[in-house]
Amino acid sequence: MGNNNNNTLSDTVLLSKGFINEHIPKLLYHHLSIAKNVLILGAGFGGLASATFLRKSLPREECQITVIDKNPHFMMGLVNLWMLSGSRSLEDSQVALSKLEDKGIRFLNDEITGIYPSENSITTRTKHDKLGYDYLIIALGAELAPKLIDGFEDNESCFNVYDAHQIPNLREKILSLKGGRIVVCIVDIPYKCPPAPYEVSLLVNDILIKNGTRNSVELDVYGPTPISLPVAGANTSQSVVDLLSDNHVKFHPLHKLKKVLDKKIIEFENGSKTSFDLLIVIPPHQVPQVIKNSGLLRDRGQRWINVDKFTLRTNYKNVFAIGDVTEIKLDSGMTIPKAGIFAEGEAKVVSQQIIDEIKNNTSRKTPPSKFDGKGYCFMEVGNKKAGYIDADFYNEGGPTVRLDPPSEELYRKKLDFERSRINEWLM
Repeated sequence: MGNNNNNTLSDTVLLSKGFINEHIPKLLYHHLSIAKNVLILGAGFGGLASATFLRKSLPREECQITVIDKNPHFMMGLVNLWMLSGSRSLEDSQVALSKLEDKGIRFLNDEITGIYPSENSITTRTKHDKLGYDYLIIALGAELAPKLIDGFEDNESCFNVYDAHQIPNLREKILSLKGGRIVVCIVDIPYKCPPAPYEVSLLVNDILIKNGTRNSVELDVYGPTPISLPVAGANTSQSVVDLLSDNHVKFHPLHKLKKVLDKKIIEFENGSKTSFDLLIVIPPHQVPQVIKNSGLLRDRGQRWINVDKFTLRTNYKNVFAIGDVTEIKLDSGMTIPKAGIFAEGEAKVVSQQIIDEIKNNTSRKTPPSKFDGKGYCFMEVGNKKAGYIDADFYNEGGPTVRLDPPSEELYRKKLDFERSRINEWLM
């Protein structure tokens, strides 16, 4: 075996591909040289779903899978809501990403510092050499940018509800507030999980009711758009506003935050101002800086990675992008929402394409895997109830979105949604 030089890659090539290190005997070089190397950047919904789906169909001798993320733990963003309501703690919700190793998936706890799609390689903060790949799945998500809000970070009464570390203090502030005004403000679009601001306001409403202070605290939601959920359309948006109104939460459209002023006052770009005792923001989202430097954003003003709406392929061969880091524009002018369920669906489509190519099944009888634009989410409203939003964005007659009324059963399904994914990806 060792003498068959035609079938054996050189040490240098194998090392550049990330296949081996000095601890692997040379007799295994030929065995490993046939394996394809898949790098997955990001360990969120898209990254974990991709790694799991690939490993189920491709044994190690056919494919080496490496997931890279700067965070050592995984936690769903929806857990922030449960931390806010007091039913969950941060410590009880994080799962070590090192558990991927038990599933035969390599995990590197590292930060991506460079992506070079024309060279089929990436760099990280701690590795001296470039890491090569045969296939690259970019699932880095969107980064939060509260620093873009003038006056926000210097005010102890302002909270970023997407930052799990701020939630315990926010909950204490809500419970200690005997009267006044709480403002929930959507700073910009797009943002992760479109229903989240309204879930937050309804959960705050529930906290105040249970605390006996609801009658003395005003609760308002401000947003920059003319309707509450532009991605869901006018009818569903009105249903959301009606739900807020039923719980005495006021919605203020067409209010784009300009700055946070002294003395607990915020100013909007339309010139109006309003006071607050607690300000809860959905901060601006932006593409990670490493993406901006990668060449994946080709057009002037492009904010996210453009991909094929069905295959999730970028302009570079064997480079895919999924989830919040992308922007998929529809004929209607809408875009696919930034939500985990879409990243998961896209991950399965991308993984199946890679599986077919590695197994040389590109001519199989079944049609090639395509993303169908379908997804759903649960909208929590407090008192252990949740609604259900079902969407089909690729519907031939135009996007369709349906909101089912809140129930305890749907809340239980939301709990199961988290459990089932954690079990599938990391247990």
